[in-house]
Amino acid sequence: MSEKLANINDEELFFRFRDTNDNQAFMLLYNKYSKKVFAYCLRSCTDRDTAQDVFQKVYTSIVEKKHTFKGGCYIAWLMIITRNFVLMQKRGNRHFDDVTTLDLPNETSSGLDFAYNELIHVEIEKLPEEFREIIKLRYFDDFSYNEIAEMLDISISLVKVRLYRAKSLLSNALKSLKETL
Repeated sequence: MSEKLANINDEELFFRFRDTNDNQAFMLLYNKYSKKVFAYCLRSCTDRDTAQDVFQKVYTSIVEKKHTFKGGCYIAWLMIITRNFVLMQKRGNRHFDDVTTLDLPNETSSGLDFAYNELIHVEIEKLPEEFREIIKLRYFDDFSYNEIAEMLDISISLVKVRLYRAKSLLSNALKSLKETL
């Protein structure tokens, strides 16, 4: 039976798990993606214990709410759930990531001070949702253009366009603030 399951795509495996409680189908998906999910949690969380907690919440939620998957790309659905749990954990701890990796024009290599870091987060939250999402996925979650395109079900060129526009909006909003700091 396992050989039959190995030839089924991710979405069909999950439907099989969702509709018939086929645990073997779920385990194939788990084995295929758990390392990627945990690596994302580890990269996004402050420590290994927190990453393990978030990882466990993700898979518990997937099992408990399996009927919410209506179709589409399974890995994109899984990573969006993972990202949401990471964000909920961060918001609960009031923890902000360092944003010195954000490639803003005229940014110095010495880094940004705490006040400027906070201003960047405030300005990011003011961006329209499609731009805010792209900035967070690329710079905070470290996803590639291809991964973002797959997760959001848009083209790679649209990811690049939105990222460029988001950075331009953010740069313009921060330009005057940066000069005063």
